[in-house]
Amino acid sequence: MIARLRGQQLSAPAYDFLLSEEDSGEAVAIACEATSYDPAKAELRALAAVRIRGNRILASRHVAATFRPGEPPEPALDRFLHLIGNRPLVGYYLDFTVGLIDRAVQPMIGIPLPNERVEVSSLYYESRLKVPGKNALNLRLDAILGALDLPERAGDDAYSNAIAAAMVYLRLKAEE
Repeated sequence: MIARLRGQQLSAPAYDFLLSEEDSGEAVAIACEATSYDPAKAELRALAAVRIRGNRILASRHVAATFRPGEPPEPALDRFLHLIGNRPLVGYYLDFTVGLIDRAVQPMIGIPLPNERVEVSSLYYESRLKVPGKNALNLRLDAILGALDLPERAGDDAYSNAIAAAMVYLRLKAEE
């Protein structure tokens, strides 16, 4: 997607780093909370992102923000954009998450997020297709955590979901 957007001008030059080549080797797990599951009407209520480097989750390198009605989202979105940079985005139900984030950041930067995306439920599904007789899979996040023998989520908030997606991503990358 970045190649398709390369050459475009961002409405805010301060965010040009989003269109540069990714060379850190890192990824960023993201998750959000919303007012509903309808992507066209849902409002962003919370957002979390945590960096992944190598086989480690960098829990100290994260953003966790809550959005309240009437409160300007730009400061938190600015921190979020600087944390994710041009790194690939990792998550569960990622199209929904990125769709909500795009609606919030596009007025700031002029384009949707250009980052590569890695959906952990798809990674899990593809990894299990290689196992004979394992065709019916439960793709709920908690079921994937259990099947991969990973710890349960610490809560049901955006940060816990981002950490869970990061754990799934790392486990599946280790199996490759």
